[in-house]
Amino acid sequence: NYGTSGQVLTSQGSGSVVQWASPVIYTEYSSQTLSGANSYATTITGNPKIIEVSLFQLRHVSSQNIMYRLSTSAGEITSGYQDIGAYFKHDHSSNTSSRGSNQGQGCLVNYNFNNVDNLITGEAKFTRVSAGLYTWQAQYDHRFDPSRSGSDANDQYNLISKGHIADFSSSGSGIVTQFRIFTSGGGNFTSGTVTVRGIV
Repeated sequence: NYGTSGQVLTSQGSGSVVQWASPVIYTEYSSQTLSGANSYATTITGNPKIIEVSLFQLRHVSSQNIMYRLSTSAGEITSGYQDIGAYFKHDHSSNTSSRGSNQGQGCLVNYNFNNVDNLITGEAKFTRVSAGLYTWQAQYDHRFDPSRSGSDANDQYNLISKGHIADFSSSGSGIVTQFRIFTSGGGNFTSGTVTVRGIV
């Protein structure tokens, strides 16, 4: 048995079972430097099992929350985002939880860090459970720009968020066609990089 074109040999780890299987296809959908707009969208193809989002030193204008939102062929999914999230200071002197169920904005990235000196770096992962149903979890590092002065200049926080998006399988094809990151209040991002990948 030589398998079929494009397949690879895989093992179950027991040392006795080896078989042919199709390889995992890892696709980079986009990597964008954010500057001067409040919304950046990425086209998603292939109905990925996992969508990964990486932020690198993302910076946004004062008094804005950063959100993620998914779309299908019928348009954006604007409700049913279930969030459990918290942030805590690295020295644990300040711990706060936030958000709840059935949010209309989308997945909340940052928790009450509304200052132009914010820098947010981290990873989020959306996992497809079935058609139109995704769970997600994320972890970020938040700190201030090195040029910041004042008593909080060296403050560092860990942000954790997780949850799911209520079943949207009846929305269009029920397949994710776009990922968007945006600021909920309309202000602009000023710098940073967002990279979106998928595992099909």
